[in-house]
Amino acid sequence: MTASPDPDLAAGVREFFAGSAAEAAADFDRSGRFPRELWAAAEQLGLTLVAVDESGGGSGGSLTDQLTVLVTAARYAAPLPLAETALAAYLLASAGVPVPKGPLTVAPVNTFRLDDDQLRGTARDVPWAGAAGLVVALATDDDGRSRVVAVDPSGYEREDGTDPAGLPRDRLTVEATAVINADTELTAADLRARGALLRTGQMAGALEAIHLLTSRYVGERVQFGRPIGRFQAVQAHTVAIAQAAEITAMSTWRAAAIAARRPARFEAFAAKLVANESARTAVRAAHQAHGAIGMTREYPLHLHTRRLNAWQHEFGTERELSSAIGAAVAPGSFSRSVSDHDPDIEVP
Repeated sequence: MTASPDPDLAAGVREFFAGSAAEAAADFDRSGRFPRELWAAAEQLGLTLVAVDESGGGSGGSLTDQLTVLVTAARYAAPLPLAETALAAYLLASAGVPVPKGPLTVAPVNTFRLDDDQLRGTARDVPWAGAAGLVVALATDDDGRSRVVAVDPSGYEREDGTDPAGLPRDRLTVEATAVINADTELTAADLRARGALLRTGQMAGALEAIHLLTSRYVGERVQFGRPIGRFQAVQAHTVAIAQAAEITAMSTWRAAAIAARRPARFEAFAAKLVANESARTAVRAAHQAHGAIGMTREYPLHLHTRRLNAWQHEFGTERELSSAIGAAVAPGSFSRSVSDHDPDIEVP
């Protein structure tokens, strides 16, 4: 089991996104055009299907490797459905279905009804549905069994929308035979836990970016004859952001390490709760430290803070996550859940 990010993979992914993501992020923010060239390049490097076995169409690797890609991509605000594709691949792989190339996405749980192999329903807030080749979902059949189903969204009624960060969140109405309909042992709670962990990794990357941007800005911005980073009030903001980024990163890697050897609903939901609370603190502190420039479109801070504001409400609000954490802890196991740790986990 790998408890910490592979340094070679981390360096390679960082080099790729550092050289390609900034322009794509700015263009997407202005135009909303899906950056197909960036996706194709990431796919060619095998970054889009990390943690999917090669026999199933993926690149191989571990969940920690997958999160390394997500954390780094989010640090550079890459406008790609990497987490959505990873979650869709997780569903497909659980049913023994080969994972196709190209962007994928996932519809919310219990959105579609499955009646005699016919898939019906309207899914709201489907991320990146316009770019995805398949919308994958977890549905229940007439006998109450969990099924992995999928449709090609291009053939159905779609209403475009966005979340508070300007990322695609579409409405899709389906009434047709599913192109994929396979049995799975996964439950809705399993899917939410994996989604929560993947989104937590993205939030960790965005928090790291906010920390770097803020530290650089307060070191360069001069007021009253000295950098504003020397003022105690501003230092308090930068420390708060650094703490938020560090604890979210540690929670991400710890949950990933545990999920590699056993179900980790408790850890995934707890990590997402930490990320939500950290995001709220860091966004406020970053904008206070930046002042007016942090609100401008030309300055990249908003690419991260707006996403953090949106991601806080996905895969569980703080109240929902607190309830899920309670449900994930079986009677008598709480002490084991909070003490089962790996001393080898390191945050790069």
